[in-house]
Amino acid sequence: MLKVVENEAAIRRYQRHFVRGFRPLVSKVIPVELGHPGASVRVKVGWSEHLGIWIYSRKIADHRYWNAFGVGRPESGSRTAITCEINFPLCGIDRRTGGAFAEDGPGRVFVVHRGKLGGGRRGVGKGLFENHYRGVWQVMADGDEETPVALVGVLDSPRFARQIAQFVTKIARIKETASISQQGELGLETLSLREELVGELRRPWERETGAACDRGLVIRDLSDAIRAKGFGTGNDGSRDLLVMNRKGSIRAVFQVRTEVSMSGILAGAMQLLIHNPDLPENALLILALPRAPEEGLREKLGRLNIGLMVYGWQGDRALFPDLPALLSRFAN
Repeated sequence: MLKVVENEAAIRRYQRHFVRGFRPLVSKVIPVELGHPGASVRVKVGWSEHLGIWIYSRKIADHRYWNAFGVGRPESGSRTAITCEINFPLCGIDRRTGGAFAEDGPGRVFVVHRGKLGGGRRGVGKGLFENHYRGVWQVMADGDEETPVALVGVLDSPRFARQIAQFVTKIARIKETASISQQGELGLETLSLREELVGELRRPWERETGAACDRGLVIRDLSDAIRAKGFGTGNDGSRDLLVMNRKGSIRAVFQVRTEVSMSGILAGAMQLLIHNPDLPENALLILALPRAPEEGLREKLGRLNIGLMVYGWQGDRALFPDLPALLSRFAN
């Protein structure tokens, strides 16, 4: 179980690490009028072209570390709305503050979020987060309580900044679309990757690990690689990634796992089999894993017509060396 970090010196050290993770990725500093509940303030935000988000951070004396984020490049001098905040108390436990640092048994440090959302609009708050956020959930020892929290990122991961950007993008989409019906038939012209559908709804009894924070990144990078070859991609909450050819026919379904464990592989295979009973002929079911499982298990998956694809990492981007061979099969 995770345990919330209360020590003032540790929180200060982790906050510095949190901010440093974004500095190499800031491509431009932009002056804006930053809006927040009850007031606005003129500040300079750091815009990252690589991440597609901006960040503003400062310490509010005797209160908290304020870390505000937004999606999209703001115009210089514009009034800019905050998408979400990942704030930390200066010390101790403050359940009114959305963010927290937490440690696991081996001493890894995580950024977690309690689900407190602002925005000044009716219906935007913790209930919206708990009902609609899909991601990695964990139970945290929170002083004398146990609190379900969203695991946002692993502080020392080389992909930490992308993990945070993924969270910010999901919050933006939740705020935009939570009240809109998503019913309708799937077509090539409307097919898209919806990052807010990657992950699980809150089930605090399930145990997850830090590796799961990378799952959405793998799906995004896989989608980008396939779209670059002219195919359509999307997801629907039950299937991690659908691939559609130019004729509008589904050619493949991917399920991504971040750990090669028996339970994880079985869960991925079950997702592929249960949610795809009526695919077009010759459509592929593919389980994407960070490394190949043992040969006997590969053979069993093959008998179920489930293919395997191994991915790796270069910096903060996922690579798919087996993808070119699969793409030739998608076109048929």
